[in-house]
Amino acid sequence: MSYLVWSTIREYAELMVILGVLMVATMSVSTQFEVRGPSMQPTLLQGDRVVVNRLAAVQMKGFSLYGDGHFLFQGPERGDLIIFEPQDQGSDSVVKRVIGIPGDNIDITPAGEMYVNGVLENLGHGRTDNPGYLSYPVMVPNGHYFVAGDNRGQSRDSRNWGFLPASDVIGKVWAVVWPPEDFAVY
Repeated sequence: MSYLVWSTIREYAELMVILGVLMVATMSVSTQFEVRGPSMQPTLLQGDRVVVNRLAAVQMKGFSLYGDGHFLFQGPERGDLIIFEPQDQGSDSVVKRVIGIPGDNIDITPAGEMYVNGVLENLGHGRTDNPGYLSYPVMVPNGHYFVAGDNRGQSRDSRNWGFLPASDVIGKVWAVVWPPEDFAVY
C-alpha cells in the first residue's frame, strides 16, 4: 500500500480513538433520565428524556471545613432542576426544582403561596394546596435542599417528606433531548 493510504488509515484510527475517549469522558460525567409522572409539567413532560450533569453532584466529603453538602464544583442553586434518589420512594430517581438552598427561609401561606426569603416564589404552577407536615416558616438546614415539582398539585416533594439531603443529589438537568421538538437547555 502507498504512503497516502497508510496515512489516511492512521488519521481515521486517531479520530476513532479521540471520539472513543470523548464518548467515555462524556458518559462518565453525564447520564440520561426519563421523566415519569406529571409533577414537573409544563416544564418537563411524561416521557421526556433529559441529560444530567453528574459533576454537579460531586461533593467534597471529608475535605470540607463546612461539613457535608459542599460540592467540588458549583452545586445546585435555587431554580435548578435536579435528579435525586428520594428516601421515601424506593430506588427510582426523581426530578424536581430546587426552591430553597441551605440557609433559605421557606414559608407557605394558608392561601397556598410559597415564599423564599420573603419573596413570592413564582417558578411553580398552581397553588401549594398541601403544605405537608412542616410548620412554616422553616429554614433549610446546612447540607439540605427544599425541592418541589413545578406542577404543585401533582407533586410529592419537600412539602411531603421534608428536606432533601445533598448526598441524595445525582446531578443537575443539562438539557431535554427527547423528543426533539421539546429540546431545551438549562
